[in-house]
Amino acid sequence: MDKKNLADRQISAVDRHTVQLRTLMHDAGINNFKQLAQLTGTSDRTLRKLRSGELDTLRWQTLVKISDILKIDISKTIEIFGERSIASNNTEKIQSIEREYQILQQQLQQQRETLQAEFQHQSLQTLESFLTYFPAAKYAASNNPDFPASKIFPLLQSIDRLIGQWGVTTIGDIGAQIAYDPYAHQLIEGSADPGELVTVRFSGYRQGDKLIFRAKVSPIAK
Repeated sequence: MDKKNLADRQISAVDRHTVQLRTLMHDAGINNFKQLAQLTGTSDRTLRKLRSGELDTLRWQTLVKISDILKIDISKTIEIFGERSIASNNTEKIQSIEREYQILQQQLQQQRETLQAEFQHQSLQTLESFLTYFPAAKYAASNNPDFPASKIFPLLQSIDRLIGQWGVTTIGDIGAQIAYDPYAHQLIEGSADPGELVTVRFSGYRQGDKLIFRAKVSPIAK
């Protein structure tokens, strides 16, 4: 086979692989090669090798990552973008990688479940006094209109501790007069210009720099 025919076959393979890759990307919700490179942590050069069928120059971990992002089996990736001889000669290696990958996925899932269980357990421990006594206080209040609300306040301290541990802070103390900030405050009535004094009716919350919800405020009567 002369060089021209060989080059034509290589170009044809690249075009075919590019079309196949674009189809897989579309099915996986990936818009372009740049996004695919970002999601897989690879380079444009790596993707060019994939489209050229040069799988023997790529790391197996890279192929596993690309297959995962494209939501296909690694053997399917090799079948589409590599020579069939590569797939047949490395069947055992592929199966070994797939087993390792499945084990890793299971370990990650177990870690997530363990962390979630620990988080819930610690949260419930922090809320112990609230969970223990609030139902009784609620029952007493529902059966006795004169039940003093002040007796419920100590039960809410556990919630304050919990949100404090999560780095949650309040925006505005109820009843306080503060300068109106449309980003941090929500008017529940009337109107106000930024910087104008308003009264806090309900506190807002933020976690670090992230706004959870704005404080509800009302303009001061003039």
